[in-house]
Amino acid sequence: MIFFEVENVDQVWEELSALRLTEKYEQVKVVPVRVESWGRVCFLHDPSGILLHFGQFL
Repeated sequence: MIFFEVENVDQVWEELSALRLTEKYEQVKVVPVRVESWGRVCFLHDPSGILLHFGQFL
């Protein structure tokens, strides 16, 4: 698991979605932005099984 702090999680989400990774790789899962108590986050499960968090703190 790797956490990346980003300035704009919505922009990251748009860029991940535009790549259409789930259509290219069946092992990939992309989880939309969700609100947490500390900020906002989206996720990318890559083909090798690594979970990437992209988070924006409040």
